[in-house]
Amino acid sequence: MTFSLKSSFRLGEKRSLLITADKAVLYQCHDGQVDKAYEFSADEAGRENFLRCLDQTPRAPIYLLVDIVEEEYRHEVIPHVFGSDRKSVLERKFARLFRGATYCHAIIQGRETEGRKDDRVLLTAITKADIILPWVEPIREQKIPLAGIYSLPVLSQLLLKKIGARGPNILLLSVQRASGLRQTFFRDRQIKISRLAQMPRIGSVPYASHLMAELEKLRRYLNSLALISRKGPLEIYILSHGEWLNELKPHCHDTDDERFILMDVVDVAAHLGLKGKLATAYSDVIFNQLLLDAAPKNHYANEEETRYFSLHRMRNGLIAAGIVLLVASMGWSGFNFLDGVSLKQQALDAEQKANFYQARYTMARGNLPPTPVEPRDIKTAVDLVETLRHYKSDPAPIFELISSVLEALPSVRLDHVKWYFAVDPNATDASNSRKKRVTEGVLIARDPKYSHYHIAVFKGHLEAFSGDYRAAIAQADELAAELARHPDIQAVEVLEYPLNVTSEANLSGTATKAAAVSEAKFAVKVVLGLPYGTKQS
Repeated sequence: MTFSLKSSFRLGEKRSLLITADKAVLYQCHDGQVDKAYEFSADEAGRENFLRCLDQTPRAPIYLLVDIVEEEYRHEVIPHVFGSDRKSVLERKFARLFRGATYCHAIIQGRETEGRKDDRVLLTAITKADIILPWVEPIREQKIPLAGIYSLPVLSQLLLKKIGARGPNILLLSVQRASGLRQTFFRDRQIKISRLAQMPRIGSVPYASHLMAELEKLRRYLNSLALISRKGPLEIYILSHGEWLNELKPHCHDTDDERFILMDVVDVAAHLGLKGKLATAYSDVIFNQLLLDAAPKNHYANEEETRYFSLHRMRNGLIAAGIVLLVASMGWSGFNFLDGVSLKQQALDAEQKANFYQARYTMARGNLPPTPVEPRDIKTAVDLVETLRHYKSDPAPIFELISSVLEALPSVRLDHVKWYFAVDPNATDASNSRKKRVTEGVLIARDPKYSHYHIAVFKGHLEAFSGDYRAAIAQADELAAELARHPDIQAVEVLEYPLNVTSEANLSGTATKAAAVSEAKFAVKVVLGLPYGTKQS
């Protein structure tokens, strides 16, 4: 058997391999449907041909389907646990029930209604791994992605929905060319037991009689196990075609306990979406197509056997992500390009409008009389005047405060006043308030509740001074205290007393009564805060 190497590669291409006791059939898939089938015998020559086929065909993933007699089923009850605990319980069950079995699978089928409400589980196992391994090892050696090893009876549960089987007791009969007659019983659409019987060579025995005899054996077995529910009759679905269906009809009589549904393989294939017309009574293609369409969770394969399939899926995911990113980037680039073209057009329109208005402005300006300054300088001057008008102020508030205090002190006469208006309480020059500070007194911290400050430094003297400097100093301190009573006064400081009593001062005088009496002069600094929101002019 020879094969030609295909050069094309399709991202979603896959194929299935049906394994039986004496052969294996490889089904190629084209456009999502089973296309060609290659059969290999279970001997050395057949395995060499299988290896050559793997080497010369595209490395599409393989879904391995098993239909053999050496598959056992056990119903057990296990504690309702999860994760590693459930895994440990199942491993102990497998070791006890299927000693030495390589391939085991567990199907949870509900919970008990009483007691601890344990889990009901169906345990299946392939008791003779030597049937599977000769086909799995070449696949692994060639590093071909193996999606999983699947049981045909377990997979057939997915077929019930396709054929409309919904009763509480369903018995599905199908004949596979590669394996034989498969009989699978479902209760409440959950697999309970399955049996594979060999079919004799076509024409050697009557087909209908042989099938009904095998059906009777399974019926008696089901009755012995009391698996059939009393909620409804046993519905027997038989898949066949052509003359075999006609031969079966006389043997299929409905009763209160049994109901026969004969289905044509061609109709079932149409329900699965298979194109082209099948001309066979065998169901091999149906189960392989069902496997490729449904792609259920792996039944028997271990992680080492499916390692290359995991890498294959990762690779496909990266390719798909790359395609999505490429399409998205192309779309984004297209939008940006259109955006750029639109912005470029808007820029050209704006430039044309600017040139048009500039020409009109130059023309209009040429008709105006000449001015000594440029229009922009006039605008600057106007803005400056508006700013000054907004921030202008007068000394009325602080002068009114000083006047009210001096009115209560008739002996005090005002000689000289310097007034400043600034945002800095230490300013002495309103034109440079942040750089020039007073040279006398201490610095005053700015209070955040005031926006501006009135600052006044006034000098005065005491009338009718008799020479009592102690009384004069007390008079100056009283003046400062009266000024400090105002709530918005930030600071009051006596800068100069009638007599300099500091440690740096030099005192001199005479003890004679005829000595002249000096004037009692003083200087005071007052800082009045202007709260935010207060009108300044």
